[in-house]
Amino acid sequence: MCIICGMNAVCLTGNRPQKIPFAEGSRQHAELMERMRAAVVQLIEEGYTRFITGMALGADTWFAECVLDLKDVYPDIELEAAVPYIGQSDRLAAADRFRYDKILAACAEVTYVSNAYSKYCMNKRNKYMVDKSDVVLVVNYADAGGTVNTRAYAEKKKKRIIDLTRPQ
Repeated sequence: MCIICGMNAVCLTGNRPQKIPFAEGSRQHAELMERMRAAVVQLIEEGYTRFITGMALGADTWFAECVLDLKDVYPDIELEAAVPYIGQSDRLAAADRFRYDKILAACAEVTYVSNAYSKYCMNKRNKYMVDKSDVVLVVNYADAGGTVNTRAYAEKKKKRIIDLTRPQ
């Protein structure tokens, strides 16, 4: 729990790979990961210990791996997977499924927000993450979609927002 503010959890809302204008492993990706790591370290130093990932490909996956990498240095931090529905990983390619399963296995908690897919399950997952968090990290390169809607919801809920999309 944050000693200064009494808060505890951080989530990330971010784009999937098709909406991100660079590839994983590129210079831009490395720069984003540096910003993400710096933000997570700063939040840990402020006292935040719980981090929530939505388990989508792209920014969610990168965030989860960033938090898990930092567990070696900060063993008290925890990662929760907020999975939108049971069976989400069933349609993933083999390499993506391996990565997904590895993250899930390392989580302190796995929450299935819905039992089955519906057109609302992603939105329900996003609201769950924001409602359970005090800080919302944002990685958004799109003009519309789930990340834009989640940020708007976080703003409405008066959450602290840290935009990692571009250098500050």
